[in-house]
Amino acid sequence: MNEINWNEVKFRASSWGNLLSEPQSKADKEAGRLGVTCQKELLKIYTQEKYGRKKDITTACMDKGKIVEANSIELFSLVEGVIYFKNEEPLENEWFTGHPDIFTGRDIKNADEVSDIKSSWELDSFMPKLLEKPDKGYVAQLNVYYSLTGAQGGSIAYCLVDCPMEVLEGEKRKLLYAMNVISEESPEYKRAAAELERILTFPDIDYRERVIKKAVPRDEALIEEMKSKVPTFRQWLADFERNHLSLYPKQ
Repeated sequence: MNEINWNEVKFRASSWGNLLSEPQSKADKEAGRLGVTCQKELLKIYTQEKYGRKKDITTACMDKGKIVEANSIELFSLVEGVIYFKNEEPLENEWFTGHPDIFTGRDIKNADEVSDIKSSWELDSFMPKLLEKPDKGYVAQLNVYYSLTGAQGGSIAYCLVDCPMEVLEGEKRKLLYAMNVISEESPEYKRAAAELERILTFPDIDYRERVIKKAVPRDEALIEEMKSKVPTFRQWLADFERNHLSLYPKQ
């Protein structure tokens, strides 16, 4: 069986939204127990570390985000008046790992600001960001990036760019199957497909109105809180492995 030194495990920036989840009951909080959501995230980390398996959940929205990331960075650069390039260097320190999207500063390890790019699916998922505060998970993720880079702040940049053709055509195929029409030449399908394309592409909207930037200041207390939880999480993983392996006969 694969032996792992759990005291060396580091926690990804994207995991911290779940890892910071608190227990629901007062008794569990007072007893210092970990919340269910936190434990489920640790179980995912355990599976990935021990067995080298990672389930990549993909949706059309996630596919779009990956494909159009360069377009979103270009749009954000245009709106900000700053030329950004995709950061290709993953980072780690004693506690965390992470892969920031874009930055300003001398280099990624000596950044002034770090920003995370989020490509929205459609207008109806984009516009509410004007009213919403940054998601707590994203705030934790950005602060992990600040710890990794030395950045003093940054932002989440929600960008609205056209759905890439390959994803759009996939959505049209789903629509065709769902409508159960004779063929793509059916008038009702053509109308529905045209409306779908209009919903997922935005050439008529001013480019400046297709970026929503939410500042996320560096939160030193949050960074220290996350660091302080790492030994507890590592111990949970070690204890879980011991209990897990006790279920099986020794070799």
